[in-house]
Amino acid sequence: MTSWISRTLAGRIARRIYLVLVLALLATSAAVRIYTFVLVQRIEAVIAGLSRLQIDKSTEDEVKRTVPYLKRWQWEGQLKRSPETADIDMGIEQGYSVAISNESSWMEFGRLISPFASCCVNTTYTKDGHEHNWILTLTNLFGYRYVHFGASVVLLNGRVSSISYGVQDRLGFPRQVGTILAVKSVHSFWASYRRGFEVSSTDDESRQFRVGNGTSNLSVAYTFDAPPDLVAHAFKVDLSCFWSIRGCLTPANIVSTLAQDAERIQIAALARLKSTDPCPARIVAGRSRYLTDVSVSLIESEGLRREPINMEGSLAIRTVTDYKLIEVLRGFPAQSLKSVEVRPWAPFPGDYTKQLPNPGLQWPERGKQILLFSNHSFDSCQLVPAVPEAIAVVRNARPTPKRVEDQTGLRLQ
Repeated sequence: MTSWISRTLAGRIARRIYLVLVLALLATSAAVRIYTFVLVQRIEAVIAGLSRLQIDKSTEDEVKRTVPYLKRWQWEGQLKRSPETADIDMGIEQGYSVAISNESSWMEFGRLISPFASCCVNTTYTKDGHEHNWILTLTNLFGYRYVHFGASVVLLNGRVSSISYGVQDRLGFPRQVGTILAVKSVHSFWASYRRGFEVSSTDDESRQFRVGNGTSNLSVAYTFDAPPDLVAHAFKVDLSCFWSIRGCLTPANIVSTLAQDAERIQIAALARLKSTDPCPARIVAGRSRYLTDVSVSLIESEGLRREPINMEGSLAIRTVTDYKLIEVLRGFPAQSLKSVEVRPWAPFPGDYTKQLPNPGLQWPERGKQILLFSNHSFDSCQLVPAVPEAIAVVRNARPTPKRVEDQTGLRLQ
Protein backbone atom coordinates (compact mmCIF):
# COMPACT_ATOMS: atom_id res chain seq x y z
CA MET A 1 0.00 0.00 0.00
CA THR A 2 2.84 2.35 0.85
CA SER A 3 4.53 1.62 -2.48
CA TRP A 4 1.28 2.20 -4.37
CA ILE A 5 0.67 5.54 -2.62
CA SER A 6 4.24 6.62 -3.37
CA ARG A 7 3.92 5.70 -7.05
CA THR A 8 0.56 7.47 -7.27
CA LEU A 9 1.80 10.68 -5.66
CA ALA A 10 4.90 10.71 -7.86
CA GLY A 11 3.23 9.51 -11.03
CA ARG A 12 2.70 11.35 -14.29
CA ILE A 13 -0.88 12.38 -13.50
CA ALA A 14 0.10 13.65 -10.05
CA ARG A 15 2.97 15.65 -11.50
CA ARG A 16 0.61 17.25 -14.00
CA ILE A 17 -1.79 18.14 -11.20
CA TYR A 18 1.07 19.67 -9.22
CA LEU A 19 2.15 21.66 -12.25
CA VAL A 20 -1.38 22.92 -12.87
CA LEU A 21 -1.73 23.97 -9.22
CA VAL A 22 1.60 25.79 -9.24
CA LEU A 23 0.76 27.55 -12.50
CA ALA A 24 -2.68 28.48 -11.16
CA LEU A 25 -1.14 29.96 -8.02
CA LEU A 26 1.45 31.88 -10.04
CA ALA A 27 -1.21 33.13 -12.45
CA THR A 28 -3.38 34.26 -9.54
CA SER A 29 -0.48 36.07 -7.90
CA ALA A 30 0.52 37.68 -11.21
CA ALA A 31 -3.05 38.85 -11.89
CA VAL A 32 -3.36 40.37 -8.42
CA ARG A 33 0.01 42.13 -8.70
CA ILE A 34 -0.81 43.48 -12.16
CA TYR A 35 -4.12 44.84 -10.86
CA THR A 36 -2.32 46.57 -7.97
CA PHE A 37 0.41 47.80 -10.33
CA VAL A 38 -2.22 49.54 -12.48
CA LEU A 39 -3.73 51.19 -9.37
CA VAL A 40 -0.30 52.33 -8.23
CA GLN A 41 0.48 53.82 -11.65
CA ARG A 42 -2.70 55.90 -11.45
CA ILE A 43 -1.86 57.02 -7.90
CA GLU A 44 1.67 58.03 -8.83
CA ALA A 45 0.32 59.98 -11.83
CA VAL A 46 -1.92 61.99 -9.49
CA ILE A 47 0.94 62.67 -7.06
CA ALA A 48 3.19 63.78 -9.93
CA GLY A 49 0.49 66.21 -11.06
CA LEU A 50 0.01 67.57 -7.54
CA SER A 51 3.75 68.24 -7.29
CA ARG A 52 3.54 70.65 -10.24
CA LEU A 53 0.88 72.86 -8.67
CA GLN A 54 1.91 76.09 -6.93
CA ILE A 55 0.10 77.37 -3.85
CA ASP A 56 -1.65 80.73 -4.38
CA LYS A 57 -0.56 80.76 -8.06
CA SER A 58 -2.01 77.83 -10.01
CA THR A 59 -5.48 78.43 -11.44
CA GLU A 60 -8.43 76.08 -11.76
CA ASP A 61 -7.68 75.48 -15.45
CA GLU A 62 -4.10 74.52 -14.58
CA VAL A 63 -5.38 72.07 -11.97
CA LYS A 64 -7.63 70.35 -14.51
CA ARG A 65 -4.82 70.15 -17.07
CA THR A 66 -2.11 69.04 -14.66
CA VAL A 67 -3.70 66.51 -12.29
CA PRO A 68 -5.51 63.49 -13.80
CA TYR A 69 -8.63 61.75 -12.45
CA LEU A 70 -9.80 64.70 -10.35
CA LYS A 71 -13.52 65.31 -9.86
CA ARG A 72 -14.96 68.69 -9.01
CA TRP A 73 -16.76 69.06 -5.69
CA GLN A 74 -20.49 69.48 -5.84
CA TRP A 75 -20.20 72.08 -3.10
CA GLU A 76 -19.02 75.61 -3.77
CA GLY A 77 -19.65 78.49 -1.43
CA GLN A 78 -18.73 81.80 0.11
CA LEU A 79 -16.55 81.51 3.19
CA LYS A 80 -17.65 83.66 6.12
CA ARG A 81 -16.04 84.41 9.43
CA SER A 82 -17.53 83.08 12.66
CA PRO A 83 -16.59 82.72 16.33
CA GLU A 84 -15.20 79.28 15.44
CA THR A 85 -12.96 80.37 12.56
CA ALA A 86 -12.30 83.99 13.63
CA ASP A 87 -10.33 86.02 11.08
CA ILE A 88 -9.97 83.52 8.24
CA ASP A 89 -9.46 84.66 4.65
CA MET A 90 -12.84 85.02 2.98
CA GLY A 91 -13.83 84.29 -0.61
CA ILE A 92 -15.30 81.62 -2.88
CA GLU A 93 -14.08 78.15 -1.96
CA GLN A 94 -14.28 75.15 -4.26
CA GLY A 95 -12.21 72.07 -4.80
CA TYR A 96 -11.33 68.87 -6.60
CA SER A 97 -10.69 65.42 -5.18
CA VAL A 98 -9.96 61.84 -6.22
CA ALA A 99 -10.01 58.41 -4.56
CA ILE A 100 -8.25 55.36 -5.98
CA SER A 101 -8.61 52.10 -4.08
CA ASN A 102 -9.21 48.36 -4.11
CA GLU A 103 -11.44 48.76 -1.06
CA SER A 104 -14.57 47.31 -2.68
CA SER A 105 -12.84 44.06 -3.68
CA TRP A 106 -11.06 43.88 -0.33
CA MET A 107 -14.32 44.19 1.60
CA GLU A 108 -15.98 41.62 -0.70
CA PHE A 109 -13.09 39.24 -0.02
CA GLY A 110 -13.56 39.81 3.71
CA ARG A 111 -17.26 39.07 3.42
CA LEU A 112 -16.61 35.79 1.59
CA ILE A 113 -14.10 34.47 4.13
CA SER A 114 -15.86 35.79 7.25
CA PRO A 115 -17.80 32.55 7.97
CA PHE A 116 -14.59 30.55 7.75
CA ALA A 117 -12.45 33.12 9.56
CA SER A 118 -14.77 33.32 12.56
CA CYS A 119 -14.06 29.72 13.52
CA CYS A 120 -10.61 28.95 12.14
CA VAL A 121 -8.56 32.14 12.42
CA ASN A 122 -6.86 33.53 15.50
CA THR A 123 -6.23 37.24 14.92
CA THR A 124 -3.70 39.19 16.99
CA TYR A 125 -2.86 42.88 16.94
CA THR A 126 0.43 44.72 17.14
CA LYS A 127 0.90 47.81 19.32
CA ASP A 128 0.29 49.89 16.19
CA GLY A 129 -3.06 48.24 15.57
CA HIS A 130 -2.03 45.97 12.69
CA GLU A 131 -3.90 42.69 12.34
CA HIS A 132 -1.99 39.41 12.12
CA ASN A 133 -3.40 36.05 11.11
CA TRP A 134 -2.56 33.31 8.63
CA ILE A 135 -5.13 34.48 6.05
CA LEU A 136 -3.60 37.96 5.88
CA THR A 137 -0.16 36.37 5.67
CA LEU A 138 -1.32 34.23 2.76
CA THR A 139 -2.93 37.13 0.89
CA ASN A 140 0.21 39.20 1.44
CA LEU A 141 2.30 36.36 0.03
CA PHE A 142 0.17 36.36 -3.12
CA GLY A 143 0.53 40.16 -3.39
CA TYR A 144 -3.07 40.97 -2.52
CA ARG A 145 -2.80 44.02 -0.24
CA TYR A 146 -5.21 46.75 0.73
CA VAL A 147 -4.42 50.14 -0.82
CA HIS A 148 -6.40 53.36 -0.67
CA PHE A 149 -5.36 56.77 -1.95
CA GLY A 150 -7.18 60.05 -1.54
CA ALA A 151 -6.17 63.54 -2.67
CA SER A 152 -7.77 66.97 -2.76
CA VAL A 153 -7.04 70.42 -4.11
CA VAL A 154 -8.81 73.35 -2.44
CA LEU A 155 -9.19 76.60 -4.36
CA LEU A 156 -9.94 80.03 -2.94
CA ASN A 157 -11.09 82.68 -5.40
CA GLY A 158 -9.91 80.57 -8.32
CA ARG A 159 -6.36 79.91 -7.03
CA VAL A 160 -4.94 76.80 -5.39
CA SER A 161 -5.06 77.30 -1.63
CA SER A 162 -4.25 73.83 -0.31
CA ILE A 163 -2.99 70.45 -1.56
CA SER A 164 -3.32 67.22 0.38
CA TYR A 165 -3.10 63.50 -0.16
CA GLY A 166 -2.96 60.35 1.92
CA VAL A 167 -2.11 56.68 1.42
CA GLN A 168 -3.62 53.88 3.54
CA ASP A 169 -2.14 50.39 3.66
CA ARG A 170 -4.85 48.82 5.84
CA LEU A 171 -8.58 49.20 6.20
CA GLY A 172 -9.60 51.07 9.32
CA PHE A 173 -12.41 53.24 10.62
CA PRO A 174 -11.97 56.13 10.88
CA ARG A 175 -9.77 56.03 7.81
CA GLN A 176 -6.87 57.81 9.53
CA VAL A 177 -6.26 54.60 11.51
CA GLY A 178 -4.86 52.91 8.41
CA THR A 179 -2.85 55.85 7.09
CA ILE A 180 0.80 55.14 6.33
CA LEU A 181 1.51 58.49 4.63
CA ALA A 182 -0.26 61.87 4.88
CA VAL A 183 0.89 65.07 3.18
CA LYS A 184 -0.74 68.48 3.39
CA SER A 185 0.15 72.06 2.53
CA VAL A 186 -0.78 74.87 4.92
CA HIS A 187 -0.52 78.61 5.26
CA SER A 188 -0.61 78.60 9.05
CA PHE A 189 -1.44 76.40 12.03
CA TRP A 190 -4.55 77.15 14.07
CA ALA A 191 -7.45 75.53 15.89
CA SER A 192 -11.12 76.46 16.18
CA TYR A 193 -12.19 79.06 18.75
CA ARG A 194 -8.50 80.05 19.13
CA ARG A 195 -7.84 76.90 21.13
CA GLY A 196 -4.26 75.89 21.76
CA PHE A 197 -2.45 72.71 20.79
CA GLU A 198 0.92 71.07 21.35
CA VAL A 199 3.98 72.40 19.54
CA SER A 200 6.89 69.97 19.60
CA SER A 201 10.59 70.79 19.54
CA THR A 202 10.81 69.35 16.02
CA ASP A 203 7.97 71.67 14.93
CA ASP A 204 10.03 74.59 16.20
CA GLU A 205 13.13 73.27 14.48
CA SER A 206 11.55 72.90 11.03
CA ARG A 207 8.74 75.42 11.02
CA GLN A 208 8.14 75.37 7.24
CA PHE A 209 8.43 71.62 6.70
CA ARG A 210 7.07 69.56 9.59
CA VAL A 211 7.59 65.81 9.44
CA GLY A 212 6.01 63.55 12.04
CA ASN A 213 7.55 60.10 11.95
CA GLY A 214 6.00 57.09 13.71
CA THR A 215 6.72 53.39 13.49
CA SER A 216 3.78 52.76 11.16
CA ASN A 217 2.96 56.16 9.68
CA LEU A 218 4.53 59.40 8.52
CA SER A 219 2.87 62.80 8.14
CA VAL A 220 4.07 65.99 6.49
CA ALA A 221 2.77 69.56 6.75
CA TYR A 222 4.62 72.06 4.58
CA THR A 223 3.93 75.79 4.36
CA PHE A 224 3.13 77.66 1.17
CA ASP A 225 6.56 79.36 1.31
CA ALA A 226 8.62 76.27 2.21
CA PRO A 227 11.86 75.72 0.25
CA PRO A 228 11.03 74.03 -3.10
CA ASP A 229 13.71 71.38 -2.65
CA LEU A 230 12.06 70.23 0.59
CA VAL A 231 8.56 70.37 -0.89
CA ALA A 232 9.76 68.07 -3.66
CA HIS A 233 10.51 65.42 -1.02
CA ALA A 234 6.80 65.30 -0.10
CA PHE A 235 5.95 64.09 -3.60
CA LYS A 236 8.89 61.74 -4.11
CA VAL A 237 7.09 58.46 -3.49
CA ASP A 238 7.69 54.87 -4.50
CA LEU A 239 4.57 52.72 -4.18
CA SER A 240 6.05 49.61 -5.79
CA CYS A 241 6.04 47.89 -2.41
CA PHE A 242 2.27 47.43 -2.76
CA TRP A 243 2.78 44.94 -5.58
CA SER A 244 6.32 43.72 -4.87
CA ILE A 245 7.33 40.56 -3.04
CA ARG A 246 8.21 42.20 0.27
CA GLY A 247 5.32 44.63 0.75
CA CYS A 248 5.15 47.99 2.53
CA LEU A 249 6.56 47.27 5.97
CA THR A 250 7.33 50.86 7.06
CA PRO A 251 6.77 54.38 5.70
CA ALA A 252 10.43 54.42 4.66
CA ASN A 253 9.58 51.80 2.02
CA ILE A 254 7.38 54.43 0.35
CA VAL A 255 9.12 57.73 1.12
CA SER A 256 12.71 57.04 2.09
CA THR A 257 13.68 60.69 1.60
CA LEU A 258 11.00 61.91 4.02
CA ALA A 259 12.10 59.33 6.58
CA GLN A 260 15.62 60.76 6.32
CA ASP A 261 14.20 64.29 6.68
CA ALA A 262 12.41 63.28 9.88
CA GLU A 263 15.63 61.87 11.33
CA ARG A 264 17.60 64.94 10.27
CA ILE A 265 15.10 67.29 11.93
CA GLN A 266 15.11 65.29 15.16
CA ILE A 267 18.91 65.30 15.31
CA ALA A 268 19.02 69.07 14.67
CA ALA A 269 16.38 69.74 17.35
CA LEU A 270 18.26 67.66 19.91
CA ALA A 271 21.55 69.41 19.09
CA ARG A 272 19.87 72.81 19.51
CA LEU A 273 18.33 71.92 22.87
CA LYS A 274 21.70 70.74 24.16
CA SER A 275 23.55 73.82 22.89
CA THR A 276 24.30 77.07 24.69
CA ASP A 277 21.50 78.77 22.74
CA PRO A 278 18.53 76.37 22.90
CA CYS A 279 15.91 79.03 22.12
CA PRO A 280 17.33 81.23 19.34
CA ALA A 281 15.50 84.08 17.63
CA ARG A 282 14.63 81.91 14.61
CA ILE A 283 12.37 79.84 16.91
CA VAL A 284 10.59 83.04 17.94
CA ALA A 285 10.28 84.07 14.28
CA GLY A 286 8.72 80.75 13.27
CA ARG A 287 6.13 80.86 16.04
CA SER A 288 5.25 84.50 15.37
CA ARG A 289 4.75 83.85 11.66
CA TYR A 290 2.98 80.48 11.42
CA LEU A 291 1.05 80.18 14.74
CA THR A 292 -1.72 82.67 14.08
CA ASP A 293 -3.25 82.52 17.56
CA VAL A 294 -0.10 82.45 19.66
CA SER A 295 0.14 85.00 22.47
CA VAL A 296 3.42 86.63 23.46
CA SER A 297 3.91 88.68 26.61
CA LEU A 298 6.92 90.61 27.81
CA ILE A 299 7.24 89.87 31.53
CA GLU A 300 9.76 90.62 34.26
CA SER A 301 10.86 88.38 37.10
CA GLU A 302 10.14 89.53 40.65
CA GLY A 303 12.49 86.97 42.09
CA LEU A 304 12.34 83.45 43.48
CA ARG A 305 10.52 82.28 46.54
CA ARG A 306 9.81 78.98 48.25
CA GLU A 307 6.38 77.75 49.20
CA PRO A 308 5.19 74.59 50.96
CA ILE A 309 3.25 71.89 49.11
CA ASN A 310 1.59 68.64 50.17
CA MET A 311 3.26 65.80 48.29
CA GLU A 312 1.33 62.56 48.97
CA GLY A 313 0.76 63.51 52.59
CA SER A 314 4.27 64.77 53.27
CA LEU A 315 5.34 68.39 53.53
CA ALA A 316 7.65 69.51 50.73
CA ILE A 317 9.00 72.77 49.40
CA ARG A 318 8.99 73.99 45.82
CA THR A 319 10.71 76.98 44.26
CA VAL A 320 8.53 79.30 42.19
CA THR A 321 8.88 82.63 40.46
CA ASP A 322 6.51 85.59 40.42
CA TYR A 323 6.39 87.78 37.32
CA LYS A 324 4.84 91.11 36.45
CA LEU A 325 3.47 91.99 33.05
CA ILE A 326 5.38 94.65 31.13
CA GLU A 327 3.60 94.49 27.76
CA VAL A 328 1.42 92.20 25.67
CA LEU A 329 3.28 92.05 22.38
CA ARG A 330 0.72 89.85 20.68
CA GLY A 331 -2.57 88.15 21.44
CA PHE A 332 -3.83 88.04 25.00
CA PRO A 333 -2.05 88.21 28.39
CA ALA A 334 -1.32 84.98 30.27
CA GLN A 335 -3.92 84.00 32.84
CA SER A 336 -1.56 84.02 35.81
CA LEU A 337 1.98 85.18 36.41
CA LYS A 338 2.22 84.24 40.08
CA SER A 339 3.81 81.10 41.54
CA VAL A 340 5.19 80.01 38.17
CA GLU A 341 7.04 76.71 38.30
CA VAL A 342 9.20 75.60 35.37
CA ARG A 343 9.02 72.00 34.19
CA PRO A 344 12.31 70.24 34.96
CA TRP A 345 12.06 67.97 31.92
CA ALA A 346 11.22 68.29 28.23
CA PRO A 347 10.11 65.55 25.83
CA PHE A 348 12.90 64.02 23.77
CA PRO A 349 12.62 65.16 20.13
CA GLY A 350 10.94 62.41 18.14
CA ASP A 351 10.58 60.02 21.08
CA TYR A 352 8.07 60.84 23.80
CA THR A 353 9.10 57.79 25.82
CA LYS A 354 12.30 59.63 26.80
CA GLN A 355 13.03 62.98 28.41
CA LEU A 356 15.89 65.44 28.67
CA PRO A 357 16.48 68.34 31.08
CA ASN A 358 14.42 71.40 30.23
CA PRO A 359 16.83 73.70 28.38
CA GLY A 360 14.76 76.84 29.01
CA LEU A 361 15.05 79.41 31.73
CA GLN A 362 14.81 77.81 35.17
CA TRP A 363 15.46 80.40 37.88
CA PRO A 364 15.50 83.93 36.38
CA GLU A 365 16.84 86.52 38.79
CA ARG A 366 14.83 89.57 39.85
CA GLY A 367 14.54 92.16 37.09
CA LYS A 368 15.26 89.79 34.20
CA GLN A 369 12.86 90.27 31.32
CA ILE A 370 11.43 87.28 29.49
CA LEU A 371 9.16 86.50 26.56
CA LEU A 372 6.31 84.21 27.61
CA PHE A 373 4.55 82.23 24.87
CA SER A 374 1.02 81.20 25.77
CA ASN A 375 -2.22 79.80 24.32
CA HIS A 376 -0.26 76.76 23.11
CA SER A 377 1.61 74.00 24.89
CA PHE A 378 5.26 74.14 23.87
CA ASP A 379 7.45 71.12 24.53
CA SER A 380 10.40 73.47 25.06
CA CYS A 381 11.22 77.18 25.14
CA GLN A 382 7.92 78.39 26.57
CA LEU A 383 10.01 81.05 28.34
CA VAL A 384 12.59 82.77 26.11
CA PRO A 385 15.13 85.44 27.11
CA ALA A 386 13.83 88.84 26.02
CA VAL A 387 16.88 89.87 24.01
CA PRO A 388 16.37 92.86 21.68
CA GLU A 389 16.48 90.65 18.58
CA ALA A 390 13.70 88.38 19.84
CA ILE A 391 11.50 91.34 20.86
CA ALA A 392 11.99 92.96 17.45
CA VAL A 393 11.07 89.70 15.70
CA VAL A 394 7.74 89.54 17.57
CA ARG A 395 6.93 93.21 16.97
CA ASN A 396 7.73 93.07 13.27
CA ALA A 397 6.28 89.63 12.51
CA ARG A 398 3.87 89.36 9.60
CA PRO A 399 1.57 86.40 10.29
CA THR A 400 0.73 84.19 7.34
CA PRO A 401 -2.81 83.98 5.90
CA LYS A 402 -5.36 82.02 7.88
CA ARG A 403 -7.19 79.55 5.65
CA VAL A 404 -10.17 77.51 6.78
CA GLU A 405 -8.74 74.21 5.48
CA ASP A 406 -5.60 74.61 7.62
CA GLN A 407 -7.49 74.13 10.88
CA THR A 408 -5.51 71.77 13.11
CA GLY A 409 -7.26 68.47 13.67
CA LEU A 410 -9.13 68.42 10.38
CA ARG A 411 -8.68 65.21 8.42
CA LEU A 412 -7.42 65.11 4.83
CA GLN A 413 -10.35 66.21 2.69
